[in-house]
Amino acid sequence: MRLRIPKFHPLSDMPLFESQRTLRGHAFYPGASVLRSLAPRESRLPAEQVPCVVYHSPWGHLVVTEIHPENLNGYGWTCLSNYPDGAEWGDLGYMGEFERRRGTPYEFWERDLHSKDRNAAAAIARILKRYDDPPVRRSVHKEPEQAPAAPAGPATHPSAAPVARVPRTPRGALSARR
Repeated sequence: MRLRIPKFHPLSDMPLFESQRTLRGHAFYPGASVLRSLAPRESRLPAEQVPCVVYHSPWGHLVVTEIHPENLNGYGWTCLSNYPDGAEWGDLGYMGEFERRRGTPYEFWERDLHSKDRNAAAAIARILKRYDDPPVRRSVHKEPEQAPAAPAGPATHPSAAPVARVPRTPRGALSARR
């Protein structure tokens, strides 16, 4: 079954052009019911009460709380990946600019499809928590496992003694080179 991309914004005649939908694997804009809930209000609600859509990229995070239905301009919270102390609320401009790749190296924005955040405040707290915990460093090399300690007495089974292995001689085109 072929996925259908909506040609127009559900609240207006503004075309929705998604240049990276195939690469992203999902729609950049949320569904019509979510877009309706993100329409701007006369007065902005506090972050604890406002619904949101979360976007991620290698550049940073966006928590979008408003998308204007006529011009697709957004408002929300922006956080740079390497500078969470500089996160701020403000106008995001045309959301279609975030849909495309930008910058060097290319920035690729994806909508967080697995976010279960109730509101913008919960999304922001979840994002900032990443920066509170130090990153877990994992070794590329696997640590050798500790062998159990050998008994102090003589071996009971002579066949259990380790056998020396003889390395194989390489075969093939590379082994003939000198």
